[in-house]
Amino acid sequence: MDDHNVLFILVDQWPALSFGHRGSTISTPNTDRLAAQGTVFANAFTSCPLCSPARAALLTARWPHQTGVYDNVGVGYSLQQPLPPDEVTWIDGAVGAGRHVGYFGKWHLGADGPILRGAHRHSEAFEKQSKPYDPATSRYSYASQVERYRERRKQLVDGNPPFWGILDVPKEQTAPFRLAANAEEFLAEYATRGTDCPFFLTVSMGPPHFPHYLPREYAAMANADAVELPASLGDAFQGKPEFHAAPWWPSMDTSALDEAEWRTIVVFSQLHVALVDEAIGRILHAIEAHGLRDNTTVVFAADHGDMCGAHNRFDKGPYFYDEVWRIPLIVRVPGTAPAWQDAFVSILDLGEMLCRWVDAPERPDKPRQGRDLTPLVGTSDRPEGWARETFGVYDLYNGMSFAIRAIRSETHKYVWNPQAVDELYDLRQDPQEMVNLAGRPELARTEAELKKRLFEWMNDIGDDLPHRAGDLPPAGTIIAGNRMGP
Repeated sequence: MDDHNVLFILVDQWPALSFGHRGSTISTPNTDRLAAQGTVFANAFTSCPLCSPARAALLTARWPHQTGVYDNVGVGYSLQQPLPPDEVTWIDGAVGAGRHVGYFGKWHLGADGPILRGAHRHSEAFEKQSKPYDPATSRYSYASQVERYRERRKQLVDGNPPFWGILDVPKEQTAPFRLAANAEEFLAEYATRGTDCPFFLTVSMGPPHFPHYLPREYAAMANADAVELPASLGDAFQGKPEFHAAPWWPSMDTSALDEAEWRTIVVFSQLHVALVDEAIGRILHAIEAHGLRDNTTVVFAADHGDMCGAHNRFDKGPYFYDEVWRIPLIVRVPGTAPAWQDAFVSILDLGEMLCRWVDAPERPDKPRQGRDLTPLVGTSDRPEGWARETFGVYDLYNGMSFAIRAIRSETHKYVWNPQAVDELYDLRQDPQEMVNLAGRPELARTEAELKKRLFEWMNDIGDDLPHRAGDLPPAGTIIAGNRMGP
């Protein structure tokens, strides 16, 4: 990849199956076209279904206990510090390799990270006001966040913050189109300046993360009556961890939503995806318009998924349902045949591939944990010895303690919850993950084997949770105040 440009389109909270090429009715012609020309990774998973830990893992190909990024940066009660500057990322590698580096959009790992790492073109600033929670000075509380969402109602023509709303602005003024314009400007400048230096451009879109606020022209397409609601919408969480059903952030409080509003929320979330897809189309068109297609590798991925009605949840939370654990991943390399790859891959593997492409140095004291995905691009074959399982970790949610470790195979999922009951799902018989089978005598062997494999993996990567599990506070404890959240 030394002579290839790289365009990395990173989106936030885009469900893995929300594409036409994955069988959805959502209009995604641009990402569908990219999928038809590239390799679709059908079984890609995030490391942690929470923004900052997932993004740190993506950038470094390292797990949270290795980077120190366990929680969201600058959100709620979080004490999380920024990604340490000595953690090597593919941005550092691209700058060091002499590439022309651009980074626009969401960062969520501390103030001005891409700028400090040497990006040549970038958003004006990143998270200048992002600071860890300070009980003495911070004004955040659950009630204050509820009030902020109520205040945002004034921005809307109609809607229900933070779930859905209609904006009185043209689509060109929405975040996806503003970022697409940044990318178009970057590509136009690059194409006209006459350099042989390859570029590495990251366009990191916050949408389709909630709130699902749409301009009038998109909201006008909403047909809530045609929406098919998730089969798990009525989950009562019987036999599951109690914290699954609790609202730890105002967007999790779905108690006031009836079926009619859920239909509105779902259709607005789908149109939000379609809006982002249209903006992505402009970036892909710019690649072609400037004659860069034949020498530009395009990668599309999300940091994690979205519940949007599954298990009666909105947004995401401290759990490993497939809706938030799975991510979309497409890689289009010029001259490489399209393929459908069903090997289990991790967001750390994506990070490793990007690091390899730019020869990012690997420090002996900070080894990367991902597997290079390059051999899987352009083929449906799985490399010999490639594991048919994936792992996930969770430690904190916006300053509240939720210690969780998970393993997923092709047939089962086991979730170790040292602060609550464990979970076991038979994904063949119960793909909606409605029935927790943990503790069932007839599945004792399956559960024991998965738990053994999970604990072996934690030992292999140096995760010490098994050794401190007995000292954990109750799930949902606010670490900063040693009291129950939220």
